Amino acid sequence: MSRNSGKMHLNENPATMHELSDSTDLMADDEALSERAHADGYLWLRNVLPQADVHITAADLAKVMARAGWIERDKPLAIAAANLGKRCVEPQPDFMDVFYAQLAFKSVHALKAHPVLQEVFDPLFGEPALCVPHSVMRLAFPAMQAYATPAHQDYVHFEGSTKNWAVWIPFTPIKPQTGGLAIAAGSHLHGPYDICPSLGAGQMTIDTDLTRLDWRWSPMQPGDVLIHNCLTVHRGLANEANSMRVSMDARYQPVSAPIGEKYLGMSHQMRDWDDLYAGWTGDELKYYWRHLDLDIVPFTYKWYDRRNEAAIKMGEAGDAEATVALENIVLKHRSMQMRARAEHALATLRAS
Repeated sequence: MSRNSGKMHLNENPATMHELSDSTDLMADDEALSERAHADGYLWLRNVLPQADVHITAADLAKVMARAGWIERDKPLAIAAANLGKRCVEPQPDFMDVFYAQLAFKSVHALKAHPVLQEVFDPLFGEPALCVPHSVMRLAFPAMQAYATPAHQDYVHFEGSTKNWAVWIPFTPIKPQTGGLAIAAGSHLHGPYDICPSLGAGQMTIDTDLTRLDWRWSPMQPGDVLIHNCLTVHRGLANEANSMRVSMDARYQPVSAPIGEKYLGMSHQMRDWDDLYAGWTGDELKYYWRHLDLDIVPFTYKWYDRRNEAAIKMGEAGDAEATVALENIVLKHRSMQMRARAEHALATLRAS
């Protein structure tokens, strides 16, 4: 069954989904927490990150968005009204300028490697956990439902080990109006799904009947974290508030597990670590992975190549669902020939 046939009737109202299982009380029981994680493919842990640390990072992120004109100045991130005239998505240049300015804050990297998270993952893996260098800022404007992050699995974007787990950290309250992250419980047990191009972050979605998955969502507050395996299907829900929804992804895996080479680079590969670290004081969070004897796995581009070929065909056929994938190919594909093909398909699409 194609993705579209399942998406037509997909429940987009988070308030009517099944609730996430709250695993906070299991944090004192390593075995029970591990059993829950491997059965469901996710863990929701409430109020585990110190509020003060989250608020410091949120204030840094708000400064960048206010300076770019995305939100009102001098108001807390959670209530600052978004400027709809500035709406954009990755990998568009205006979006990426804000994205990298935020990613350059040392507070972001201190939070993603917080000792509290290390204390969760070490027993979960039964060995030391590696906080991988790669992290992503998630910035959702209101009134952009078509560009909400589609249902996907992280594994196809990075490859490497299936023991990699993401930590989703919200900086703004998550409620029905702001959407947030929906998790398909148990979906990690079926391996990688086939994919097809889509709007939204990542520009690819799983090709299956999405209505058959066990979608779960719950309100969250800054300080909460939602952890999921790289094979667990998840999606971003539309932001229907008047403020930005702001969050970030950090990722952890056993230090002995093979690691995809993309996890060692910066998100979107459009900047390098020297750029990001410029102006930092202290070296404790810089290049911390380089002294480790990691089993680095080259990226195969298997799923990306399939997505890209499909996106070009869709663009040539006038299917707007391929728009952002084509923009991504034009901007940064490793082959200049593919960039030219995508540019032609994008021009055909826009003309239609």
